[in-house]
Amino acid sequence: MDSILKNAVQSIQIGVEDFQSADPRRALSATRNIMAGVLLLFKEKLRVMSPKDSDEALIKQNLTPKYGPSGAVVFKGEGRKTVDVQQIKERFKSLDIDVDWATFDKISKIRNNIEHYLVTESANAIKELVADSFLIIRDFVTKELGEQPVDLLGVATWNVLLETSAVLEKQRAECKATIEAIGWESDLMEGVASNLTCLSCETSLLKPVDPDVSQNELEFKCTVCGDQFELVDLLEKALGEYFAYDIYIAATDGGDSPIGTCWECGRDTYVLEEKTCIACDATPKHDECAVCGAGIGPDEQEFNGLCGYHYNQMMKDD
Repeated sequence: MDSILKNAVQSIQIGVEDFQSADPRRALSATRNIMAGVLLLFKEKLRVMSPKDSDEALIKQNLTPKYGPSGAVVFKGEGRKTVDVQQIKERFKSLDIDVDWATFDKISKIRNNIEHYLVTESANAIKELVADSFLIIRDFVTKELGEQPVDLLGVATWNVLLETSAVLEKQRAECKATIEAIGWESDLMEGVASNLTCLSCETSLLKPVDPDVSQNELEFKCTVCGDQFELVDLLEKALGEYFAYDIYIAATDGGDSPIGTCWECGRDTYVLEEKTCIACDATPKHDECAVCGAGIGPDEQEFNGLCGYHYNQMMKDD
C-alpha cells in the first residue's frame, strides 16, 4: 500500500476511534482526522493517475515543463507542496472524476464550525459529519480506487461508519416527518418547507418547537447545533432552494425570476406566480400601470399605481 493511501486509511481509522471516545476533547480530533483521510483518498487517486516518471505531478501544487526522453515537453511535479481542495476540485473536473462536492462542502463546513467553536462539542454535529463522510468514502473507494471499503478500512472502522450513517438517516427521516406533518397553508409552503435548513450550521435536521401553532408562529430548533429560529427567518434561503432551477434559467436564458423582494418586509420571499409574500402575506395593491397598462411588479408597488417609467416621468414633471 502506498504511503498516501496508508495515511488516508490510518487517519480515517483514528478519526473513528476519536469519534467513539467518551472524552469530549477528542471530538475535534475526530473531525480533523476524518476530513484529512478523505482528502488523502482524493490525493491517492491523483497520484495513481500521474504519468510515469512525472514525480507524481497531479498531486503537486507546482508543475514544471521539461523535455522528456523523446524530446516532447512533459510536466513534472516540483516541490513538496501538494494540491489544496480547490485544486483537487479543478483537476477532478478536468479528469471527469465524480465526487459529491455538495456533500463534501457540507461536511467541510461542519468541520469548520466545530473547529471555530460555532458548534461546541455537539454529538449530533460530529455524527452528521461522520455519516456524510461515510457516503463519500464508500462511493470514492469503490468507484475511483477500485477497492472494497471494508477491506481497505477494516471491519471495525467500516461497521462504525455504517451504523452511524444508519442512525443519522433515521434522525433525518424523523425530522422530515415532523415537518411534513405540519398543516401547511398551501402546496407551495409545503414544498418550501422541505428545503428548510439551519442558518448557523446549514443542516436540514430541524424540528418544530410546537407543530400545533399557526404557520406564522412556527419556530424550529436545530438538532445539531441547538439554535432556534422563527420560520419567517428561514424562508428566504428555503425559497431560493425551492426555485433554484427556475432562478438559474432566468439568469442564464433571460426572463423574470420567480421570486422578488417584498416591498413590505424587505425579504426576497415574494412569489410572482402566487402574487404573495410567503413571509408577511403581503399582496400587491396595483397590478397594472394606470397610464400604460403595463404589469407592475413587486419592485414598483411603492409607485402608487404607476410603472417605473411613468413614475419617473411624473417625478420629472413635478
